[in-house]
Amino acid sequence: MSTVVAVFLCSPTYALDFDFNGTFSKDNDVDLLGFTIEEDSTITIFSSSWDDGGFDPILAIWGSAGQFISEQDDGHNTGSTSSNGVEYTHGTWDSYYELSLSAGSYTASIAQYNNFASGNNLSDGFIYDDDPNFRNGFGGRSNYWEFHILNVQEAIENPAPVPEPSTVLLLGFGLVGIAGIRRKTRKQ
Repeated sequence: MSTVVAVFLCSPTYALDFDFNGTFSKDNDVDLLGFTIEEDSTITIFSSSWDDGGFDPILAIWGSAGQFISEQDDGHNTGSTSSNGVEYTHGTWDSYYELSLSAGSYTASIAQYNNFASGNNLSDGFIYDDDPNFRNGFGGRSNYWEFHILNVQEAIENPAPVPEPSTVLLLGFGLVGIAGIRRKTRKQ
């Protein structure tokens, strides 16, 4: 279960802040947040769940084709940051970073420490995909998470899955094959 809060303006060219929260039911849960940037910019992305009694989070950023961009466990940035007029506190073990990104679509993954990404593509999964109880609970803390993405045009929870590179390649070969058959049929 999760909720999202966002401020919407009339023009899509304004950068907005988005706030998400929810709970995990298993240690190896991973939640995904999709976001869009309309022009090259620096975004701020951080968690405020550790400081509020939630688990130790890991935040990774993935490109539109699921390629790995960045991953952070601990931001070591204690204090507070404003999003949508609310001050959210973040502790040493919360993720916190600023990232310069090109215009495009991205995915942020939220996982519990130490369920790091298994490879360089989101489809590679995470280290503890096969162990739903790898921490024997949430390290003595709650299963609550809270994340904030600042300076983006759009953000949604659980975006459509990114196809695996091999699936995209097979689709491409299939389309080329169909085009070849149609061309051959026209000549006859």
